[in-house]
Amino acid sequence: MGSGGTGNGQLSTTKGVFVDGEGNVYVADYWNCRIQKFSGDGAFIAHGHKGDGDGQFNTPKGVVVDKDGYIYIADTSNSRMQKFQVQPAT
Repeated sequence: MGSGGTGNGQLSTTKGVFVDGEGNVYVADYWNCRIQKFSGDGAFIAHGHKGDGDGQFNTPKGVVVDKDGYIYIADTSNSRMQKFQVQPAT
């Protein structure tokens, strides 16, 4: 799952990984300043972007999903935590 680089599904210094209840894998892609989401079989699904707005990241360092379906991300260089509801598969 993933390879080195800056493209979709490529990673640069991972700082956290978590698997949700649906089997999706979330990766804190530190130097690419984004969270990437992969399916359980390793296919790239989506990622966030660098910035300081909602849903944007600057060197995210950790990611966790709680039992209620919320994902928490330590957005290090923006000095904040971000919280999102995980969308179930359709």
